[in-house]
Amino acid sequence: MESGRVFARHPRLMFDYLRFNRAAERGKRVPKALTELAVLRAATLVGCEFCLDIGSEFARRAGLSDEKLLALSNAQESGLFSEDELMVIDLATGMTQTPGVVEDELMARVQERFGAKGTLELVQMIAWENTRARLNIALDIAPEGFSRGKACAVPAAAARPEVGAVR
Repeated sequence: MESGRVFARHPRLMFDYLRFNRAAERGKRVPKALTELAVLRAATLVGCEFCLDIGSEFARRAGLSDEKLLALSNAQESGLFSEDELMVIDLATGMTQTPGVVEDELMARVQERFGAKGTLELVQMIAWENTRARLNIALDIAPEGFSRGKACAVPAAAARPEVGAVR
């Protein structure tokens, strides 16, 4: 994997990165499918092609359908997503957009659904995906074919009209 070769240039940093990544992904209080969905939503907003490639595959393995992968950028309008799925999509969107805006009402719903520890696990994973995605973009880490021949989530920017476009 090209990403491994990039990080191998700094072994201590690579080890620390992988150790943190493993720890971050160990959450047990939020269903894996919802965590992968939130992570993938963050990747669509950042626009990291590597993250979209690998994240689509992880989301698919966690049970997300191709139809949902392709509708992620228009989740509310699609009518495909459950209430919990829309909630984690909204959380990932609020955390990832610039500036970040997460309403108190949304956080209260997340905490009510997943508890304090589950909320921390979910928020931490979304924040970690933001870090990974931006790091991959800066290091020019390209997609590696995890979703080759399969449906892959589309960057959110591709689903939005151009700035200044008439709506």
